Amino acid sequence: MRRLAAVLIVLLVLATGLAVSADFLIDRSDLKSDVIAAVKRQTGRDLAMARFSVGILPWPSVSAHEVALSDIGGKPNVPMLQARDIRASIALIPLLWREIRLENVILQRGAVMLHRDEAGQANWDFHAQPTEKGTGQAKPSHPAARWSLKIGSAKLDRMAFSLDDRFAHHGGSVSIDHAEFDGLASSAPYLDIHGMRGETPFRVNGHIGPLSLFQGANPPWALSLGATLGKEGKQQDWLNFDGQVSDMRHMRGFSGVLRGEMASLKDIETLFPNANMPSVTGFGGEIGVFDADPQGKTPRLDLSRLGVNHLHLHLDSAPSWHGVSVSALHADAETLSSALTVTATLRGPMPALAVQGAFGTLAQAGTSWQTALETPLAVSVDLREAARLGKAEGLHGHISGLIGASETALSLDGGADTLPVRQSALHEVTLKGGFERDGSGKISLKALTLNSHEAAAVLDATAQNAAHPEIEGKLHFQHLDLDALAALWTKPKAEQATAPAVPALPNPVASLTASHQATPSDGNASPADVPAGQVAHPAVPVNGGFSWSRLASQGRANLDIAADTVRFNAADYTGISAQAHLETGRLTLDSVKGSGNGMTLSGKAVYDVSVKPASLTLSLTPFLFPATLAQNLLAMPGFFRGPLMLVGQLEARGDTREALIASLNGHLGLSMVGGSIATGPLGPYLGDSARALLPHGDLSVRCLGLHASFTDGHAQFDTLGMEAGALSLSGHGNYGLVDRTLDLHLLPRIGIAGTGASTPVLVTGTLEAPKAQQEASSGGRFEVTIGGSEPDTCPAVLEAARENLPGEAAPERKKHNKAAELLHGLGLLH
Repeated sequence: MRRLAAVLIVLLVLATGLAVSADFLIDRSDLKSDVIAAVKRQTGRDLAMARFSVGILPWPSVSAHEVALSDIGGKPNVPMLQARDIRASIALIPLLWREIRLENVILQRGAVMLHRDEAGQANWDFHAQPTEKGTGQAKPSHPAARWSLKIGSAKLDRMAFSLDDRFAHHGGSVSIDHAEFDGLASSAPYLDIHGMRGETPFRVNGHIGPLSLFQGANPPWALSLGATLGKEGKQQDWLNFDGQVSDMRHMRGFSGVLRGEMASLKDIETLFPNANMPSVTGFGGEIGVFDADPQGKTPRLDLSRLGVNHLHLHLDSAPSWHGVSVSALHADAETLSSALTVTATLRGPMPALAVQGAFGTLAQAGTSWQTALETPLAVSVDLREAARLGKAEGLHGHISGLIGASETALSLDGGADTLPVRQSALHEVTLKGGFERDGSGKISLKALTLNSHEAAAVLDATAQNAAHPEIEGKLHFQHLDLDALAALWTKPKAEQATAPAVPALPNPVASLTASHQATPSDGNASPADVPAGQVAHPAVPVNGGFSWSRLASQGRANLDIAADTVRFNAADYTGISAQAHLETGRLTLDSVKGSGNGMTLSGKAVYDVSVKPASLTLSLTPFLFPATLAQNLLAMPGFFRGPLMLVGQLEARGDTREALIASLNGHLGLSMVGGSIATGPLGPYLGDSARALLPHGDLSVRCLGLHASFTDGHAQFDTLGMEAGALSLSGHGNYGLVDRTLDLHLLPRIGIAGTGASTPVLVTGTLEAPKAQQEASSGGRFEVTIGGSEPDTCPAVLEAARENLPGEAAPERKKHNKAAELLHGLGLLH
């Protein structure tokens, strides 16, 4: 034991002596200069250190304080790398072949600034200095040992990285909490990085290719990387890639398998704030990718080069497009020769649909993708109502054919036992037809046939989206039952619950006036976006998409509409026809014809935006129109339900709805036989006394007639008459079209038990807030008339409202139960 202790003491003394001797013998300034020279020789950059030290025990090591590596071109005060402290150990064996290999390099509290200019020159490209050749006249010198410098492993501690890539238009910064790099001098370095981007943690680990890439070499890169985003947990995003890149510097010859799961694609924006990712949730799966054009000349990565040899992808939900959203989507193809199948659920205005489709083989789909659909792709898609899968009933359809950039041909065959349409529905529906698109962009709908209990129709149409768009079409109804579809004209119940007392007036000519309200940069801009006094001209959409405003202002369209039989208000009308024609801003609805119920229908409408200001002309001699739709368009309360017969001539000029209304001139008569009137909105026009005697709910209308002349922004009513149940009404008055003010002189009469009571009423205020009060006679007295005869005014009212044109006569008055009417009037019977 004593001998062993003596030997250890001797060894300790020798080691200490060697360490002390080395500390005195090693010239630190020369070694520091050699390190700086080696870095300069191998990278072409300047290395600066405030303090440099060397250690021998327990193994050779170096350390430096306040280190900076210059940027490209030696820009002053702009280092590429700087660190407060750098420490490293020196491997002993590589010293035998004059290589300084630094192991366990530790960089603490520093920053790395990477950038690339518009020309593609990057500061991470290092260029070794050429070897200086001596001359014949040079004086002999002492031989100089040439040492190379390599890094074997490294660690980072609280480092910041920033990127400003103006060539690829990328940039950003991250902070690295800690990172480890091992085998950096080998062909497969390993890395493990833990960092933060803002408040979001991330991790990247795995093997990459040799780092000689950063010294100008271009070896094949084998990659096996994994990444996570966010805090650890069930919802943590992860991504793995295993593959290789044969030409890493130009991103050529890549191949590999990408796997991952992301709770939301929006999570990527925590790393790349300008990525503008869609709101896709639950996205993940596996996809095998390869470079479909590894020898191409495109210097930048192009998605058209992306080839796929297998895929299994899924997503939970995607944002809606034109009101249709996608959920539970799965796309699968096992090999290049396997069919690319897609399943999903579509939700929108229609019932939710389960979709299952095949889009050729994966190889065919890839070729179509790479050629931008110049190579057509065969498609076959089946749709079924999601809530009725496995049943013979429910909405269903099948679409098949070819889609391509130069030619598309699809056929549709579908149907449903019940098809909701707003608040109405079609029953026992079948829909068949064809869709085609040729190389010139011409779109055709061929024999699109709809059959149901409520309607049977065939549509043939073509559309050409050229410099001057064109649409041609024919719509023929074998039968159309408007009574069964009456709910189409009413507002949805949800809108009625939230709508104000007076609905907002939709612009009936929005598609035409849009061309005068759009800015050149946005074809859908609102009028508020156009400076006052400036008329913006429609711009051709950058993406080549169809533009209704451009069609209205520069194109032409023709649509022939015909119906063999139309059922309206329990009457059949036959021979209905109309022609809509659009020519460079002039829309004409002409040849409106039809007959039924003892009358012949006709009308014409012209709206011309090719002149300034735009002009509108209506000729109705006569024309039938649903009362609920008319009141919606005129922003009136929902008084009436039933068929309105319109007679008159109207003209107006203006580029806005307000200007058209203010300039309205002409005359118009409205009449209705049958239908109903709601006592709720009518009550405020009759006064408190008359309103108290009205029953709740609706009254059946025996006749209704209004006739007015329009001038200078006012409607002068010379005829106001109605008979509905126990209520009859007559009067005249004035209505302000612009300020919506009322000046009506009405004489309502409430019939009770074979007699009745009436008193004149003056209605002022506005359409939204009418004010009714008893009106004094010319002598200044208020009069109430009780009893007296009740003449039938319906024939005269209808004749005046129809301007002496024939029409449906008012039905005979019903016989009344006087006792029941008396009890009802007293509020004792409901």
